[in-house]
Amino acid sequence: MLYLVMLATRAFSPRVLCLLALLAGCATAQPVEPPAAPLPPPGEGRPAPALAATTVAPPVNGDAASVNGVEGLTHLCESMRDEASMTFPGNAVEQARAYEAHTQRRQAALAGRYVTVVPASGYTFRGYELGERRLVLDTNRSFVLGEGAELFVASRELAPGFALGPDIAERILAQQADGKVALRLIFRPASSPLRKDACSWLGGGRFVKLGIEVVATALVGLDGSVLARSDTGDYADSSLAGPVRSPKVTVRKPRTAEGKDLPASQAAAFGVLAEKAQPCYERVLLVRPGLRGTLVLGIRIGAGGRVEAPHVEMSSLADDALTGCVSSGAAKATIAGTSSGQRFSVPLQFGSAED
Repeated sequence: MLYLVMLATRAFSPRVLCLLALLAGCATAQPVEPPAAPLPPPGEGRPAPALAATTVAPPVNGDAASVNGVEGLTHLCESMRDEASMTFPGNAVEQARAYEAHTQRRQAALAGRYVTVVPASGYTFRGYELGERRLVLDTNRSFVLGEGAELFVASRELAPGFALGPDIAERILAQQADGKVALRLIFRPASSPLRKDACSWLGGGRFVKLGIEVVATALVGLDGSVLARSDTGDYADSSLAGPVRSPKVTVRKPRTAEGKDLPASQAAAFGVLAEKAQPCYERVLLVRPGLRGTLVLGIRIGAGGRVEAPHVEMSSLADDALTGCVSSGAAKATIAGTSSGQRFSVPLQFGSAED
């Protein structure tokens, strides 16, 4: 560089040298860009994130898309953000394309149907209606999916309930208090003319809430068995509404009366109870072709492994003829590998072999 300057001083007049110096200063003295401002919470000009397609995909073939915990709800809310409050990268054409793509994604997400599992600590019951024999969910409180993620029912109309006898309702309440009964919730995002964003972001985006319309609910045990389904109107669980084409009764994880799991070799012996229940189920399907659910059968073992005093501990079937037939059939069963005086709780799943 020094060599070039020396050549220039020899080749050009003083006036030209001054002009060259001025141009060099303009080329090097560029303004310094200010430091980037911290990102605001979603919905306040935050750049659009690159989300995986599966987190915002609409339901397929009428099935509900899964929303798993805090992360799942955050992704869903990001996909439903109002594009007018977002910034998109690139030039004007690229921004317009990204804007349109997010608009389509938001509309699909708002029209979707979703399913999530609320842990036992994340929901409450409003009370038990003795005359109606209904255990009613409390929809005045939010459903808590985890720390920083909640769903709330936008409407204050009829709350979903579960048709259960008082004894079974008491058992479910006790098991929920022990953390053993979760709530499966099928919902749609609730629209509001007062807000463009479906979700509310609080605490700088660390806390998110979504208003919902409840489609269906079910109480679910730790092993995934359905203990009870919501009983009325739109709250009836429509996810399994089709007819049962290949009826099958299955034993799901029998336990001791103290709640302890059994070794697989011993649990297999309880399959005889499913065999006894199978003809009962097939007969009832002639009248109720879409009937599915779970029945938890309490039994005591007598001499020689014979089943004594079978009784229904819980049931989502809401069919007295079926539960009575299953209990009668169980009373004729013998379970190998058991001892007199032992007591067990045996979940029986009623559904299609393809479910």
